[in-house]
Amino acid sequence: MINAQLSDVSVLADENQRLRDIIQSLLEENKKLSIRIRELEERLHANSNNSSKAPSQDPFRSPRQSQPSGRKPGGQPGHAGHAREMAPPDNVTRYIEVKPEYCSRCGASMSEAGVIATDCKQVTELSGISADVTQYNIQTCKCPICKKRVKARVPEEAKRAFGPRLMAFITMLNGEAHVTKRNICAVLGHLGIKISLGSVSNTHRLASRVLEHPAEEIRTIALQSSNINADESSWRLRNKRCWLWVGATKVATFFCIDPSRSQIAFQKIFHGFQNILTTDRYAVYNIYDGKKQTCLAHVRRDFIKVSERPLSDGAIGRVLCDQLDIGFALWKQFKAGALSRSELQQQAQASIENIQLALTVGAMSDQITSKTTALCHHLLERFDTLWTFLSQEDVEPTNNLAERSLRPAVIYRKLTGGSRSEWGIAFVERLLTLVCTCKQRAKNIFTFLIKAFQAHLSCGPAPPIFT
Repeated sequence: MINAQLSDVSVLADENQRLRDIIQSLLEENKKLSIRIRELEERLHANSNNSSKAPSQDPFRSPRQSQPSGRKPGGQPGHAGHAREMAPPDNVTRYIEVKPEYCSRCGASMSEAGVIATDCKQVTELSGISADVTQYNIQTCKCPICKKRVKARVPEEAKRAFGPRLMAFITMLNGEAHVTKRNICAVLGHLGIKISLGSVSNTHRLASRVLEHPAEEIRTIALQSSNINADESSWRLRNKRCWLWVGATKVATFFCIDPSRSQIAFQKIFHGFQNILTTDRYAVYNIYDGKKQTCLAHVRRDFIKVSERPLSDGAIGRVLCDQLDIGFALWKQFKAGALSRSELQQQAQASIENIQLALTVGAMSDQITSKTTALCHHLLERFDTLWTFLSQEDVEPTNNLAERSLRPAVIYRKLTGGSRSEWGIAFVERLLTLVCTCKQRAKNIFTFLIKAFQAHLSCGPAPPIFT
């Protein structure tokens, strides 16, 4: 009897242990599923505020709602006017004098009346647009002495079917207006100029050679700057992914397309630069040994993501967001001239210490999820690079300069589909470099291109971009 009871107890004990093991397994699986659900929900709620997504990709984006003000549309009473400026006399093609014919009160003729005041009205209109075609008759003559047939040398300006202004216009349409080759043909057709896709490509191929030296000059100037902002975006070469790198400064910006997004590519493109580098936290930039500024806009988005997590993660994230926003507010006051640099550094010190303390807690606490802990460790390792802008002149806390420079290039890629050849890659690099830098320096890209083609046709040096 006792043996039977012991046997039953042993069976129950084994069954109990088996159930305990099942419960433990289910608890572990439930924990993993809970973590997975949180990760998926986090990805689902990713937007431009808490991730690197563009605002146009925000899910369920609703239009901005504004309350009606009750005022009529348009300029309000008392606002500063924006009247069109009068063209200078040198730009006026012709003058037309308009006199009153008769007096509106008594009906007398005004033909002999003297002018006591003149009110000027200017009308701007396109003149008749047509191609200016020059025909060169290359003559062959017979030498009166030796009877040899001698053909005249073809002038340099006649060796190509298009003149420098037209080639500059074709290049400008692509680089600044992002017009595709096929649409360039259509635009020129409206102007009475018949041109093929091959001729547009040949013009761009020539432009690539013409712009080689100015683009290299811009790159040299940028790499000699006291600080540079770097970023990268995807590009296409015959439907194959490449990478468009940008190095942006306040006076010059250069672009370079490389098959790789690796450290080797970074070292090749930014070779020779030894000053302050502003970037996001992409691991490739860790190879740089000089001074760095980490983009705080990216850091803030990560803080917002942490603040949206539950429990302790969210609490730490909210502290980090609040303290970083204080730093941004102080920077805004400094840029407006309300604070000196020493005052900026002094007042920002408390926020910096609070951020460091919050990151340390996040890195050490057992109640924090692994993703938040990893972010805290990562930022603590590069903590000094977050605040370089406080002590260095002309260094911004964000990488907006590089990102703004990339936006036109991204639009260019989407409209054109990328490049189809190696020379096309070089053409895009140099043209984007010239367009962006000319805009920064308030130079007319069309005028520069005209001078560049004229210099090339006369075998002279390219015009200087920095004057």
